[in-house]
Amino acid sequence: MPVLFRREVPLRSLVAIEAAQARALQAPIRLAMLDLLAQRPMSVEDLSEELPNHGFRKATNTLRHHLEILVSSGLVELAVLEQTRGAVLKFFAASARPLHFALPESEASEMAALSDRLVAPISAAIRGLSKTERARIARLVASIRPCPRCSSEYYEEYVLLMAVHRACVAYLRHRTPAPRGPRPGPARSPRARPA
Repeated sequence: MPVLFRREVPLRSLVAIEAAQARALQAPIRLAMLDLLAQRPMSVEDLSEELPNHGFRKATNTLRHHLEILVSSGLVELAVLEQTRGAVLKFFAASARPLHFALPESEASEMAALSDRLVAPISAAIRGLSKTERARIARLVASIRPCPRCSSEYYEEYVLLMAVHRACVAYLRHRTPAPRGPRPGPARSPRARPA
């Protein structure tokens, strides 16, 4: 049979995500919830008020279910407990910030220039880490449970990419300004709205 088209497809991206987090983000509503919870702590009631502005209208019990999935995946954590009228109100916050943007194709060369500048220093850092932390990397690789649906086993790549990823998160956490909008402190109630 004649081949009509063939080309080598280069590796352009690595998607490193923990299995529980991938399952948690399968539903678009949970990505919207994570995005909102990355801006400020919110209760289920706050989410039910805000989500319709993002195209999601769900019952409170359904939102609780989705929130439980996000919490069990480690993407969201309990942030504040507030006593109100004899009940306890829970406020949750994201421990991960979803970055899901579309860079215009016209800017691909600019992004390539930025990433090209990082290849040499990051390559050197990963080579150095691979040499000095060989035993630790091997232990981490050995501890990974295989994915029953995956045919590939790029465990070392996963460990190294997650190490670089976490280092970037640590850098950005200290560099990035606080999100817009009020973020309650210990002395201020999450329900308090600025006047």
